[in-house]
Amino acid sequence: MNPTDQRLYDYLLTGQGLAGTIMAHLLIERGRKIKIIDDPSLSSSSKVAGGLFNPVVFKRLVKSWMADEQLLFAESFYHKMESLLGSTFFYKKELLKLFAEEQEIALWNKKRKEEVGKYLSEIHDSSALSSSIEAPMGYASVSGAGYVDVLSFMNLSRAYFKSLKLLVEERFDHSLLKINDVGVSYQQYAAPRIIFCEGHLAASNPWFTWMPFNLAKGEVLTVKIPGYLREEVVNKGVFILPIGAGLYKVGATFAWDKLDEVPTEAAKEDLVHRLKKVLKLPFEIVNHQAGIRPTVINRRPLIGVHPDHPQFVMFNGMGSKGVMIGPLFGDHLIEHLENGISLNPEVDIRRFWSPDSKPKP
Repeated sequence: MNPTDQRLYDYLLTGQGLAGTIMAHLLIERGRKIKIIDDPSLSSSSKVAGGLFNPVVFKRLVKSWMADEQLLFAESFYHKMESLLGSTFFYKKELLKLFAEEQEIALWNKKRKEEVGKYLSEIHDSSALSSSIEAPMGYASVSGAGYVDVLSFMNLSRAYFKSLKLLVEERFDHSLLKINDVGVSYQQYAAPRIIFCEGHLAASNPWFTWMPFNLAKGEVLTVKIPGYLREEVVNKGVFILPIGAGLYKVGATFAWDKLDEVPTEAAKEDLVHRLKKVLKLPFEIVNHQAGIRPTVINRRPLIGVHPDHPQFVMFNGMGSKGVMIGPLFGDHLIEHLENGISLNPEVDIRRFWSPDSKPKP
């Protein structure tokens, strides 16, 4: 194609999962001209994600990494998106911690006196939960938690991008991507940079074969629980997340083999077993879904510019906390690209680069 026939943009984006959707909105908000290339038929863990956000790591009862900054930015971002898209998909919910041992109670009371304590409630007796939830030693709650209805956010955004003629619905072919004087070109589209927001499919991106993805399959159930009226998120072995219309998401599993999106009987049995240990009421399974998470070895995002090819940018590796991490670090990446702000070294993809890394096979 003659370069004069190409349409010039500020950025090309590949992928419109959660990461790509967030990045597209942040760029549009700044007035940037973008083109998104995404095949809606391709797999995406975002389509089945629980969308939970939680400022506390339950295992050690410490604050999640950069929780304060992430939550502040995420809440502002999603409220703006709700106004833009004319719908509600960001929900603040208390998250219940159920106690089964004295040691758990002792640790909780100790942590309430530390920095993480601002998110931790006092301990309550189990009487309020006794008819529906097993909490023999009482329970407490975490504030600042909740969930994003990721599928609703993505679908509404997709319609919005289509209305602005920003979206090309086709499979991205890496072999058609060319480096040129402008930056990059892909068929009739050109831009100084392309941002790869490909989720787990980035593990097959020929320009980033050196990325240390540790892909994990996750499975979730959607259930009906007649007579269950609690609106909090319960987390004890599984999460029980109210999503409206009398439905609840239950999850999740982690598996590092057989990385496909086929729900398995073994995972369903595991989730049912764990749910029965917490829930006293009968339930009905109405859906069972699986997805592949773009998780990373050290559980930090993969963000930044390719060391040998500055036209190529990655925004990926959000793992299971994408709704909380994505908005802040999407903005952080744009500040890096446009204003030269140094990337946080904990997320910069260059932390995995070495002279032996191969930019392209």
